[in-house]
Amino acid sequence: MLRNHYEKGKDAKEYFRGRLSLNKDKKSPYWMVTFEGGDGRMKRRSTKVPVAGGMFEGVKITAKIAEKIAYQRGVQIACAEEKATDRENVSVREWCEGYLERRLSVLEKDGVKAYKLAFTHLYEFLGARAERPIKEITRSDAKNYVLKRRESVRAGSVTRDLHCLVPAFNDAFDAELIMRNPFSRLPVPADKPEEKIRKEAFTLDEIRYMVETFPPEWSSAVRCSFETYGQRLGDILRLDWRQFDWERRVVRFVTHKTGRELFQPMSAGFYEWARERWKQEGEPESGLLHPHLNEKGGRAASQSFGTLLRKHGIGRIQPSPGGRRCQRNSKGFHCIRSTCATLLHAAGLSQGMAMELVGHNSAAVHEVYIRPSASQLAAAAAALPALNAKNNLTGGGK
Repeated sequence: MLRNHYEKGKDAKEYFRGRLSLNKDKKSPYWMVTFEGGDGRMKRRSTKVPVAGGMFEGVKITAKIAEKIAYQRGVQIACAEEKATDRENVSVREWCEGYLERRLSVLEKDGVKAYKLAFTHLYEFLGARAERPIKEITRSDAKNYVLKRRESVRAGSVTRDLHCLVPAFNDAFDAELIMRNPFSRLPVPADKPEEKIRKEAFTLDEIRYMVETFPPEWSSAVRCSFETYGQRLGDILRLDWRQFDWERRVVRFVTHKTGRELFQPMSAGFYEWARERWKQEGEPESGLLHPHLNEKGGRAASQSFGTLLRKHGIGRIQPSPGGRRCQRNSKGFHCIRSTCATLLHAAGLSQGMAMELVGHNSAAVHEVYIRPSASQLAAAAAALPALNAKNNLTGGGK
């Protein structure tokens, strides 16, 4: 492509030597230029420079000078058309990789990984067509991609791919490389019953066990999440000493997912634990509490936590139903959020107070996180008054 020659510092005239020539046309007073286009075809265009010279753009020129100007104009015309041809023929792979490169400065590690995986899945599906122009990808191709992916992975995995493909193809639409985004608003077939697993809250005993037995940083992460009423893994990985207000005894969060500002009150036990650890680290003004977990990135850290749960036998493991679907655990780090919501609800707090502590904006969402354990349900059931067995048999009569 011509732009590669410019990147290497080569002159455009040298690039077109032998591929471009000036011609006269009996029907036109202007020099004509003939050149080989980027698509390999010969093209002929008018330079608008008079063959005989004379007045040109307000200046009188000789025929000899006119020929030189015409050649320069011819090179400009050929360059412009080759660039246009290059642009029209941008391949799927070239566009996706260029899009990711432009986004690197604003994406986090997990985001970069997600985009790379989504693009790789698309290349695998397209095969040799990944090297074909992006404008050739149709709505039908996008639908078939979704259906093919669903044969081997769950709906959530396909949805994550689309969250990356849609903005990349939106960008191509904005650049006028495609007429419409083929991946926009594509429905993803829902998970089948055998693919689903109901997430459960941790019991208080499981939280204590993890704090006591898990590796130091994970023990700390579990404690910090539980003591801040179920804050998400991403926010716990970013937790910094600057967020601790020792005087007010609160931990300040600006949640990454919703941007909500929270001031989480510290219990006496959590305050003492955090304060002691802060002193042991030399009372730093700033610094991550879980730097090594943060280096992994949220998704990798979540997978690492899942491995720990399986190792310690916490939660129910659902076997993979086939394809590239991974095994799933009924519990994960995010379930600490359910544990806190459930315990706050069981403690008799009002819904509004519990939502404020957990950080939920919607009552409907908050209710989803209330997941009582079997023992809690049994205790609640025991609160029902017992029926008189004798009266039950006789219909209540004497």
